[in-house]
Amino acid sequence: MQTLPSFDELKAMAENAPHELEALRNSMSEEIIEQSSQAMQPRLRAQMNHINHVIARGKNPNHINILLMAELQQQLKRFALALNDPQALTEHTAEVKAFARPVYQAES
Repeated sequence: MQTLPSFDELKAMAENAPHELEALRNSMSEEIIEQSSQAMQPRLRAQMNHINHVIARGKNPNHINILLMAELQQQLKRFALALNDPQALTEHTAEVKAFARPVYQAES
């Protein structure tokens, strides 16, 4: 398994070679996923894909951090809900409404 470079090295990569830092993030993430159980790998890949989409929405590194922090807070709230009120996760509160077709008048 790869070892994470020191903070100073990571900082230098972020400033001078952001593409290398991104490649390191992806390769280390892939390595961790590969070492997980076969049953968990699809879920971890889906989570990684979601994280990549969040990162892609960011306008700059600070914005990306804020987006990722918000995502993590949302996940923690969902986890707390699962622990404290598991029934709430399976309740469906959506209201299904019929789609009304437009009425066309014949031309005279």
